[in-house]
Amino acid sequence: MEGGPSVREMTVAELAERLGGRLCGPGRQTIRGVNTLRDASPEDVSFLTEEKHRPLLADCRAAAVLVPQEAENCRPAQIVVGNVQKALIEALKLFAPPLTSWKGVHPTAVVEPDAVLEEGVGIGPNTYIGHQVRIGAYTVIGANCSIGERTQIGSRCRLDSNVVVYHDCRIGNFCILQSHCTIGATGFGYAFVDGRHQLIPHNGGVILEDGVEIGANSCVDRAKFGQTVVGAGTKIDNLVQVGHNVRIGRMCLLAGQVGLAGSAVLGDGVVLGGQVGVADHITIGSGAMAGAAATIVENIEPGSQVWGTPAQDIAAEKRSAVWYRRLPKLAEDVKELKKKVQQLENAKNNPA
Repeated sequence: MEGGPSVREMTVAELAERLGGRLCGPGRQTIRGVNTLRDASPEDVSFLTEEKHRPLLADCRAAAVLVPQEAENCRPAQIVVGNVQKALIEALKLFAPPLTSWKGVHPTAVVEPDAVLEEGVGIGPNTYIGHQVRIGAYTVIGANCSIGERTQIGSRCRLDSNVVVYHDCRIGNFCILQSHCTIGATGFGYAFVDGRHQLIPHNGGVILEDGVEIGANSCVDRAKFGQTVVGAGTKIDNLVQVGHNVRIGRMCLLAGQVGLAGSAVLGDGVVLGGQVGVADHITIGSGAMAGAAATIVENIEPGSQVWGTPAQDIAAEKRSAVWYRRLPKLAEDVKELKKKVQQLENAKNNPA
């Protein structure tokens, strides 16, 4: 997997060297973990990624803090780095809890004789590897997984426990599938024939390109024909549904509970907030963003920012939201106006 091995501890000076940062302050203190500015202990390294948290530097108990430039009124030693988020990711990798990874094939696993496992593959307990499956070098597949026949999985992937990959799917290199996600299940495609809903056969597959990561309990359905595709570098959160024949571009982000209906198309770099719903056959242009719980029922132009139900330009939706909250007061004002108009009418019709 990417990144070096985790460590138990190192000094502030050693960490600064590992991160390519400039140390300002003492470097002998031992670091054993990473934590926030508010919660860090004297054995932690912390980080400043947002200016609003700068006042916390004065009272932070950490041994050191990662900063974009040297800060005043900062109690801990400072490690000045070019990109705090990048340095934080590397620090978290260094101090990650050590975990035992499967090496070789566990005795309880079942691997069909015509499956091909390349060098360094690990297969966990009770996992099934089907006929003509091919698994690339140093990929690790956890316990209780099932890999359907003719599926191909690239190198240095990680499939956590209870992942299911159906037949005829293709997974690239450096992919991560978290626990209980399902790749290649039959999509929700039915036709009403002879008085009942009949399932339309789904004979296509799923392609996950390099660097795709999919969260726990998410599903990517197989295509009716052709392929359902998730582009390279795309990250999908937990509890996401990707319907049949969907095509997702490169470097997209889909937050939890997003639902993409069949044949939706997302360009590169699309960002969908939590619970966004996308209707079938909708196209969302590259770089577009949708706010949480948006309902997308019309095509979205590249670079657009939308929100609401149905989704519209986010600035227009915010204005609408403001007016919506004013409706009770406006209703009362209208009642008062109607009452005054009625009083004027009565006075006009019944002069004293």
